Amino acid sequence: MSKTTLTYGSWPSELSAETLASAGHRFGHIQVDQGRLYWLQSIPEQGGRQVIYCYQQGTEVSNIIPDDYSVRTRVHEYGGGDFAVRDGVVVFCNDSDQRLYLLQGNEPPKAISPEPEFKHATRFADMHIHTSGDWLVAVRERHNENHDPAAVVNDLVRISLSGDCTVTELTAGADFYAYPRFSPDGRHLAWISWVHPNMPWDDTCLSQASISSEGTISDLQLIMDNGDESIYQPSWCPDGELHFVSDRNNWWNIYSLRDDVLNALTPMRVEFGFPQWQFGVRSYQFLDDNHLAAIYSQDGMEHLALVELDSGQIKSLDLDFCHFEGGLQHWQGKLYFIAATKYQSAAVYEYHIENKKLLCISGDKPSASEQNCSVAEGIWFDTADKQQAHAFYYAPLSSDYEGNAECMPPLIVMGHGGPTGATSAAYSDAIQFWTQRGFAVVDVNYRGSTGFGRAYRDSLKYQWGIADVEDCIAVAKHLIAKGKANPDCIAIRGGSAGGLTVYRALQTSDVFKAGMSRYGVADLVSLAKDTHKFELRYLDRLIGELPKDRDVYLQRSPLTQADKLSVPMLLLQGDQDAVVPAAQSISMAEALDKKNVPHHLEILAGEQHGFRISENIIKALELELNFYRQVFAIKADEKLSELKLKHSERLNK
Repeated sequence: MSKTTLTYGSWPSELSAETLASAGHRFGHIQVDQGRLYWLQSIPEQGGRQVIYCYQQGTEVSNIIPDDYSVRTRVHEYGGGDFAVRDGVVVFCNDSDQRLYLLQGNEPPKAISPEPEFKHATRFADMHIHTSGDWLVAVRERHNENHDPAAVVNDLVRISLSGDCTVTELTAGADFYAYPRFSPDGRHLAWISWVHPNMPWDDTCLSQASISSEGTISDLQLIMDNGDESIYQPSWCPDGELHFVSDRNNWWNIYSLRDDVLNALTPMRVEFGFPQWQFGVRSYQFLDDNHLAAIYSQDGMEHLALVELDSGQIKSLDLDFCHFEGGLQHWQGKLYFIAATKYQSAAVYEYHIENKKLLCISGDKPSASEQNCSVAEGIWFDTADKQQAHAFYYAPLSSDYEGNAECMPPLIVMGHGGPTGATSAAYSDAIQFWTQRGFAVVDVNYRGSTGFGRAYRDSLKYQWGIADVEDCIAVAKHLIAKGKANPDCIAIRGGSAGGLTVYRALQTSDVFKAGMSRYGVADLVSLAKDTHKFELRYLDRLIGELPKDRDVYLQRSPLTQADKLSVPMLLLQGDQDAVVPAAQSISMAEALDKKNVPHHLEILAGEQHGFRISENIIKALELELNFYRQVFAIKADEKLSELKLKHSERLNK
């Protein structure tokens, strides 16, 4: 069937902003207990409320969280490890008061941590219930009334499950803790910790202690503290041997430790670990004493494999998934995980290892039909200093429409947040929304991204706002040279750290004709002062140390270089963002206004770092689409949220 020719960027699409918002269920932390699977899932139509769903073979999927509760921890602000399960007992962190609650059977939730002195004064995450079932260990984070990040204290604590709200400190002294995990017999506890100015992907320490059935620790040992070594996910083999992931050979690989002898189990040029922005993510899971399942990343694609420990044999499973999130769990020959393919967004799955049967337990149906789905194409391209960077390219695609053969499509260059993070090839409504309308998209794993080894990750050290920007400019030029993008219609978009990349790219190059920032970093000096504890010293390794390198901060801050901005901009910001405060976007909008640069600032009520509320998700998408069409003079018959650009009279100048 022949296609109708329409201007690129104007194509009608089956994928509306409303469709994206209603299908935008976020899946999170995953646990298995006695054959029951539990996972975290958001409900956008309820303001982004998060609940725990439960599934057992032969039963319906059910929400076990009462209406008055939302499951989310705010430790590190990014959370993760929001609940724990053992022997049918569920312990979860409630978002509104950050207290821990115990849920058992049909009984109402019972608070097991003290009532805070003020809102969000004390927070808990990464809980692990002891084998006795009487108490748990957790990461605790305590704030003062002003939420001064320099005054925040983190430690490991023991919490009784009896309901008497008893909390006892187990160990303290480091700035951060994660992955407290009991040995199978419950007699030992392992964890990782790190101190400023390190982030967990820079340098972490591995510790171990003996622990009694009453929860007192002794014989505390610092096992690994080598400097410039990121240790991730300590776990115990069923036979009691301690395992962990380390990047000591440039790649996050799995190691075992027995009698002080270190054994490399997966000596591959791939990554078996992920950046620890959130608690509780598991990249590997033991099946028995001699086998484990593991997720690894290679060239931006993630795979699931089985590892035989004695022989070192590593066998990748023949599955279509390219991205996993939330972790990996195992129960009696079955693996449980949250994963996505190039055609299907993230869903919850059960995989039977022996008969290779795959069952989708819960997930949204693809919003785009397969014939309208633009599939990620991994590309490597030349960048500065004779280096290479990685990206995923998506061509515009519709089963009903095509662009003029003599024209090239508008291109949207996407920069991920972090900046220590990565983008994947997983199906994304948020990308198909653009490709179905005739936009090309390139999602950039600029230097500094994870999944490509430590050297690639470290290449952004002291180069944030330079290397990432160079790579976004380079990929745009690469695609223009390949005839895959209209050089007069190139936009760049990014959120959080990606917002800084947007600003800097517009200030240092004339490649981009429009920019969109979602809660983007504009003032580095202000961010270093106003940010939360987890990222309080993050910029030490990305920019430099204050006050010594203040001049570098000013040179890299988009706000102090605002006079170099001249192309139209759209700024989207949540009013409750504690990671990148709204003041950053407001200040940038004021600077654009002074220069008479066409722009629009939209402050979205009730949003934190990332948009979770349905009406805000819809409005943000429609404003962005309207913005590109106005700037690139693309006419289309599609009703969208109204956008009035300040100084719009200058669009054609």
